[in-house]
Amino acid sequence: MTIFAIKESKSHLRKHIKKSLKLISQESLIQQSHDIHKLILDHPQFKQATKIALYMNMPDSEVKTLDIIKSCFEMGKSVYLPKCNYHKTLIRKHNHLTMLKLSSFEDVLELKPHGKYKLLEPTEGDDVFHDSAGLDMIIVPAVAFTTLKQRMGHGAGYYDEYISSHVKHFGKKPYLLGIGLQEQLVDHLHTEEHDWSLDSIIIGGEDHRIIY
Repeated sequence: MTIFAIKESKSHLRKHIKKSLKLISQESLIQQSHDIHKLILDHPQFKQATKIALYMNMPDSEVKTLDIIKSCFEMGKSVYLPKCNYHKTLIRKHNHLTMLKLSSFEDVLELKPHGKYKLLEPTEGDDVFHDSAGLDMIIVPAVAFTTLKQRMGHGAGYYDEYISSHVKHFGKKPYLLGIGLQEQLVDHLHTEEHDWSLDSIIIGGEDHRIIY
């Protein structure tokens, strides 16, 4: 399959998944998020990780992450959240993420929407790239996942570029944990060379489980 055909396939699947996600009730969203939260707390790599990057969920159609973030602070973990940047650097592409450290859960609750996507993100904090060791784990969002631990994002390539940059900078890959709703699990994804697979996935729904 050509690169053009793969991109067309991804675009079609994104539209299909996003349409399905709009139909999810808040009740289902809350329950699935609760089940995913419980499974994360039992995840062995999560227990061991001391420096974790997470994300603030969009209001609808995405696993609610606030309780997970709160648990990280309660467990004494260092919490990093993404900030979208729109300027090119010598070693990063024009659109890229930085992971900034939050000092407290109260700081998380005070975040305001920023950038063209109006996401709740930090505007200041220590960049993990200024650290000596890097992240232990990244909890990664997506539009769709497979049981083979493939991931399809929103198409901008932020996370794939960030993971590659982390590997180049620190010489190691953080543990990549995907979390998703049952509606985001698909049978197959066409992937490209730059697409990172995940180390495990936690899926909500009636058959909520960890896929290693």
